[in-house]
Amino acid sequence: MTDQKTRAGQNAERVIEWLLQHRTEFESNGIEEQGLATTVGLPEDKLREAIDYLENHEDVARLPEALTTPPRFLLKPARGWPEIVEKRTGARPGR
Repeated sequence: MTDQKTRAGQNAERVIEWLLQHRTEFESNGIEEQGLATTVGLPEDKLREAIDYLENHEDVARLPEALTTPPRFLLKPARGWPEIVEKRTGARPGR
């Protein structure tokens, strides 16, 4: 179990790095979760675990897109995102 948490945390770091590189889009319009696995370079199940990890730590939020089948989600910054940005870049988010 701890091994799985460690891997989810490491994969979450990859997702964070990608989101920081695409910060403007992430902080304004959000990023579609669908297709993110390919761009981040993780298998879909590992990406889902990483996003679950980030969501549980309130770093990102999954917002459902209106009545889509299958369900689709938009990732937006959550309460913990400003702290990540400040630690990684030394800048306040949105500035």
